[in-house]
Amino acid sequence: MYRTEESSKIGEYIGKLIARKYGADRQFAIEYIKLRDGIDEEPASDEIQRVANKICQMKKIGKGIQINDLPILSELLEVSVDSILSAGKVAKPAPTRTTNYSVAFSKDKKVWQEYIDRPDRLILNEDEYGKNVIDYAIGFGNYGLIKYLIDNDYIYLIDEDQQKYWGTFGSGTTIERRPPFEYDLLEYKMKQNDSLRTSIIALALENKDYEILDEAKAREIPSLYEASYFYGTALDVKKYYNQQFMDQVARASDEVLVYFSSEFEIETNRKALCRLTFPYLGKLIDMAIKADRKATATMLKNALKHNQDVLKELKKIGKAAEDSFSSIRQYMDEKSLMEGIMQDYHFYEENDTVCFHSGINSAGNFQGLFSTVVRVSASSKDEYIKSLLDDVNRSYNQVKNFVYKEV
Repeated sequence: MYRTEESSKIGEYIGKLIARKYGADRQFAIEYIKLRDGIDEEPASDEIQRVANKICQMKKIGKGIQINDLPILSELLEVSVDSILSAGKVAKPAPTRTTNYSVAFSKDKKVWQEYIDRPDRLILNEDEYGKNVIDYAIGFGNYGLIKYLIDNDYIYLIDEDQQKYWGTFGSGTTIERRPPFEYDLLEYKMKQNDSLRTSIIALALENKDYEILDEAKAREIPSLYEASYFYGTALDVKKYYNQQFMDQVARASDEVLVYFSSEFEIETNRKALCRLTFPYLGKLIDMAIKADRKATATMLKNALKHNQDVLKELKKIGKAAEDSFSSIRQYMDEKSLMEGIMQDYHFYEENDTVCFHSGINSAGNFQGLFSTVVRVSASSKDEYIKSLLDDVNRSYNQVKNFVYKEV
């Protein structure tokens, strides 16, 4: 509980705020009229003078302050009505103060653009809760703001330079930092945290914006670009799992589900050309089966074809490796030959990936593979789906237990 201060003290308080934020009464009068009348253009000079005279009276003796002035004063001066009426003694936060939170909640493009254009670059930093505008927009489900930032090239989810795909896809912002400072955090957070990308894709799916899927590499994770035919340790796949993202994909249209079950091709930073599937395709198929989605059969067929193609490729690589030993074959028994061929085969069950190459002796006919392999855990009472499930898991085990030739 507080008491309203004398008019003269209220006027003095308002005067200090105007001087601090706007400098001249005339500039404040212009902003006052624009907000009051909902206009963007410069007001008429006689109206500016009339309001400036009124403001002068407010400041001197607190005269002329009316109830309908209070919300306008509160917004322009970024203080609460309580603060105005108590002449600054009550320091309640202003509900109209522009913050990461309020901007992310807004649906007004003008508000977004004004915040982006602020010289202090508040949009590039986190608030006292460690959240930036994008964090809040994702939390509020304000895809309009996210899309505005992307469409106007203020943020990007994928860097043009593939060499920056280490840990993330190098997403960032084009909004200029405040010289000479280098501590604006939005760029850093976007580059260090891939879950921001997948959360934005999840929001896009919720809003049925499917055009973003290819652009944002929705089926890919950054660690795939570290892959090599020669890789001897498993890539980190679990690190990039985002349940919110998976839930939105699972709820999307059948067309989207089929898209996520389809193969795609990348060239990794280690120059490996790879045909892959979405690394969490098995889990996505599990979710589709449990939800009885129509796309399930097509997803299983795509997974089966991929696994079978991987198996065929492994056999071709095995043959190339065998041929590479032709000059010394007469000195090797079958066991040592198979050991020589299979020494470069690696299967990683913890993330369902496989790599194999034909060896350094096959320089003239070198072949290599790195790929994902799909397995499914769910079960189904539908006989057709059940048969496809069995085929997928059988092909997975054939890859997992691959041996070029039995000895």
